[in-house]
Amino acid sequence: MTNWLMLNDFAIAGCLLLLGKVIRVHSRLLQRFYLPSAVIAGIIGLALGPSSLDILPWSGSFGSNAGLLTTVLFCSLGLATDIPSPSQVANRAGSLWAFNQIATVSQWMFAALFGLFLATFIWPELNSGFGLVMSSGFMGGHGTSVVVGEIFGDLGWEDALTLCLSFATAGIFIAIILGMLLLQLALKLGLIDNFASFEQMDRYQRRGLIEPEKQQAVMTETMSSLSVDSFAVHLAMVAAVTGFAYLSGEYLSSFHPKVQIPTFVTGFIGGMLVRRVAQLTGSANYLCDKVFNHASGCSTDYLIVFGISSIQVMVLANYLLPMVVLMLGGISFTLFLILWVAPKILGKGWFEKGIFSWGWLTGTVAMGIALLRIVDPKMRSKVLDDYAIAYVPGSITDIFVISLMPLAMVSGYHWLAFAVAASYITAVLGIWRFVLPKQG
Repeated sequence: MTNWLMLNDFAIAGCLLLLGKVIRVHSRLLQRFYLPSAVIAGIIGLALGPSSLDILPWSGSFGSNAGLLTTVLFCSLGLATDIPSPSQVANRAGSLWAFNQIATVSQWMFAALFGLFLATFIWPELNSGFGLVMSSGFMGGHGTSVVVGEIFGDLGWEDALTLCLSFATAGIFIAIILGMLLLQLALKLGLIDNFASFEQMDRYQRRGLIEPEKQQAVMTETMSSLSVDSFAVHLAMVAAVTGFAYLSGEYLSSFHPKVQIPTFVTGFIGGMLVRRVAQLTGSANYLCDKVFNHASGCSTDYLIVFGISSIQVMVLANYLLPMVVLMLGGISFTLFLILWVAPKILGKGWFEKGIFSWGWLTGTVAMGIALLRIVDPKMRSKVLDDYAIAYVPGSITDIFVISLMPLAMVSGYHWLAFAVAASYITAVLGIWRFVLPKQG
């Protein structure tokens, strides 16, 4: 892709993102659904893109930008991620870690099994890894969808990317719509006393804006502009780790034709290693985590725009019925995790953690935060703090699952993968039952 084509694509995506934000600010209906502006922008891009009206002058390979942005996202996350001590994880967020691990692995395992059943007995023309398009979109969101879709594409199933992105987009609507119904049910059952309804929010919250008096600086300036701009150094670190991710991923994938190491894996690990080196050398005092967090957030917004806009409508139509069946199965299983498994593992005050988990298990972490803020507007439950602590050890499992499950399903190692997943869930249950302190 030439520089002009990439600039052209990002200019279009930027205009769509601005348009999506303006529409959300002025649309009360979209505000009620808590739809991110990037999703609105992506839907407009899809409607005006090559799969529909074909008005926007996208380049022929504009969808590949989502893959690059996914790598940047995980590199930025790695640069902003501290490695918590085992005692901190166990004492502060042990139960949430256990539930997250069980929910994550079991959702992937259910998706793989259910998809394999559909491909074997109902629609034999389906790829044996068909079910994974649900778990990649539901739990992982658009970032993981791009990763899994590209892995399947490298393995010969090019339709997978469109299906994964479609599930990720549908998951955002499912997260909010069914999440609101779960909140109403919890209110009737006495699990919560009240929640901040849309009508109770002020006009800034509804529109996704921050009141001028409450706005904060995006970053802390840590270096003198006489030598170098602080933002330039942070951007250089993200760019350097992204370059490392591609080079190391390509090198590690060269040993065997069927083994592909996704760049998000090497990017996340590379980011954490660079952060650790900065801490050991004292240079971390001159880094601002807000910049890395904004870099990951910015990458997410743009990859959603590119991802949704590049969905191939005709491909989606060819898979519509099995997609609907798979989606209904995924929704049912995730509800089982939230309403039956979560109370048993999370203990007292489980619902706040459960409704947050529903958001990220069907949509994104942002959807989980949106639902959590409705039931806990002042964040007294400390769910996000616990999630941040539990995230790092849990992310290692995510890396293995996302990287290896597609390969296992396509290569005929699905029963081995199921056995490993079941063994891991059993081990986590054992750790939760006999090792971790009970929290409530």
